[in-house]
Amino acid sequence: MSAPPEVSTRRVPLYKRRRRRAWAAVAAVAVVLIAVITWAVTRSGGSGSPLPGFTIAYGQGTVANSDSILDSDKALAGTIPATLHFIPFDAGVTAIAEMRSGSLQAISGVGNPPVVGAIGTGTAVTVVIAQSFDADALIVPASVTAAAQLAGKKVGVLVGSSEDYELRGWLGIEGLTSKVTVVGFASEQAAAAAYLGGSVAAAYVQAGPEAQLEAKGGHPLIDAEQIAKLGIPGLNVVAVSSKLIQSDPSVVQKYVCAEVQATRLLTGPQSARYLTQSAKVQGVPGSSIVAATRAYPFIPLSQQLFWLGSSTGDTASPIVKAYVQTGQFLVGQGRLTSAPSASAIAAHVDPDFVKKALAGDC
Repeated sequence: MSAPPEVSTRRVPLYKRRRRRAWAAVAAVAVVLIAVITWAVTRSGGSGSPLPGFTIAYGQGTVANSDSILDSDKALAGTIPATLHFIPFDAGVTAIAEMRSGSLQAISGVGNPPVVGAIGTGTAVTVVIAQSFDADALIVPASVTAAAQLAGKKVGVLVGSSEDYELRGWLGIEGLTSKVTVVGFASEQAAAAAYLGGSVAAAYVQAGPEAQLEAKGGHPLIDAEQIAKLGIPGLNVVAVSSKLIQSDPSVVQKYVCAEVQATRLLTGPQSARYLTQSAKVQGVPGSSIVAATRAYPFIPLSQQLFWLGSSTGDTASPIVKAYVQTGQFLVGQGRLTSAPSASAIAAHVDPDFVKKALAGDC
C-alpha cells in the first residue's frame, strides 16, 4: 500500500494576503463607481449634462388633475427628462408673474384673463393643452327659472376672473348687459355670502360655494360648460414657458405626452386607484377626491384639436376667439391698454405637442 500524499501546511505569506485584500477593495470601489456613472448618464439622457429643472404649478383641493397624477406617479414622471418640482397654484396672475421671472416653466389649470393678460403684456407663454371648463354655475332662487327674470337685479361674481368674463358674456348673449348689475367680489365665498345676505339676487360660483347655496334652496340657472358651448368659453389650460419651448422642445413634448397619459389614467377604468394615490399630493382625504374629480368638467382628449385648433397660428380656433373676447373684456376693465389681435394670440397657442402625443409620437 502506498503512503498517503503529504499535505502542505504552509500558509500564504502575510504580504500576499494584504495585496489580495487591497485589490479586492479596489475592484469593489470600481464596481460602485461604474454603477454611479451609468446611473448618472442614464438620468441625463446619455448627454453627460445635468437634467434641466422643470417647475410645474397646479391647483390643490378635492379635484385632482393630470399634474397631480403626474406628481404622485413616479414611473410616469420619470418619462420626462428633467428634474421635476411641483408647487401649489393659488392664483393665475401670480403664477404668470413667476413664469415671467423664470422660476416656473408650466402652469396647469390657468384661466382666460391671466393668459390673455400675459399675452397682452408680452409674457412668453404658450398654451399646449385645453384642460377643463370652469366648474361654476349661476345660482338663483327657486322663483327664478329664466334669464329675463334677472333684469333689474344684481349678480355677484369673482372680480376680473374667468368667471367674470363668462358671466358677462352670457348676459350679453341674453341681451341683459345693460339690465343686470354685475358686482365683483374678492372671493367666491364673499359672492356666496352676499347672495345669502340678500345684497345680490344671484351668484356665479364654483363647486364648494355652489353646494352651499343649493343647500339653502338655490338652483343653477346655467353653468360654465353650457356657457362655453354658447361661444364664451372660460377654458382652463396648461401653459408652458415659450422660452423652454424654444430652448428644449423635446422636454416639452415629453411633458405633454405625460400629461396626455395622466389624463387617460385620470379618466380610465382604473381612475379610482390613481385618484386615491394623488390625494396625498392634493392635500385631501382619498375618500373625497374620487367623486369630486369624476364630476369635474374636464375637456376630453378627443376635443383637444377642436378647442386649440388643428395647427399653430389657427386664428379661427375657439380658444383664440375666446381670448380675443377676453382681451376686449380686460380693456373694458382697464387692465389692458389694447386687446391683442387674433394673430398675436394664435402665436401663443400651439396644438402640435398634443397632436403628436395623441398620435403616440412621444
